[in-house]
Amino acid sequence: MQLRLLLRLAALGSVVLIAACSSVQLAYNNAPLLLQYQMDSYLDLNDEQEVLLAQELKSFHAWHRQDELPVYAQTLRQWAAKLDEPRVFTATELLEKQQQFEQALLTVAERSAYRLAPLVLTLTERQRERLQATFDKSNAEYAKENLDNPESASRERLERFGERYEDWLGSLTKEQRQILSRWLATQPSRAQLWGQERIERQKALLQLLADAKDLPTAEVAAVELHDYFQSLSRYRVTDLQVEREARLLSIAELTANMLNSMTNEQRRHLQERLLTYAADFEALSR
Repeated sequence: MQLRLLLRLAALGSVVLIAACSSVQLAYNNAPLLLQYQMDSYLDLNDEQEVLLAQELKSFHAWHRQDELPVYAQTLRQWAAKLDEPRVFTATELLEKQQQFEQALLTVAERSAYRLAPLVLTLTERQRERLQATFDKSNAEYAKENLDNPESASRERLERFGERYEDWLGSLTKEQRQILSRWLATQPSRAQLWGQERIERQKALLQLLADAKDLPTAEVAAVELHDYFQSLSRYRVTDLQVEREARLLSIAELTANMLNSMTNEQRRHLQERLLTYAADFEALSR
């Protein structure tokens, strides 16, 4: 669990752009209830906090449905239209799309900060300690899965990347699997650094929640929370931040290679996926 308490709200709608879900509409319509349940499990909210959170999630959901989903649908239809004929993809083009996605997340984060601020002001020391315990448990699980057995972690990383591409393209060709394997072989394991980054982000969030008790208004708390969300676009671990741009470019180049090796069947599969999501967003926005 990587800061899911707040990040899942920030990515409430945008996350379905990259998540495999058998029913986007069902998942989206039930997102407020799921988020309420998860946040309650992390913090053990009292009755008043549950009512407050439900109200804020309802308002946030209504805004996102009306203002953001139509934009997502339009963007996906534009991307799908570019697949009508075979074309050459470039890393630069894919980086621009990555920036579009990140901007959408930042827009959602800004609004979610405003909606979460009233709840943040009410959190108690006991609830913060419960959240810390949840983080500790999550970090132990991360270490076990990614640090204690490097060979297993390497295999899982290959499988994870393959599944992400297959979700959009369908079954990968032998050539594409080789492209992916060769690329991963050039990428050193950053599991230790990512583990450190998790902890640093958790510390920053816990400090924000601890300081919130002294903030005068929810508006001030919203600014602090917004700044925290904005900070997630960069890394607190120096080594990760230094190589951030190079890694994004490398991933964009990998994706361009995968897309440029698409079969006609895969191109149709990708186009259908984009159009299906667009239709879901249009239906949800209505």
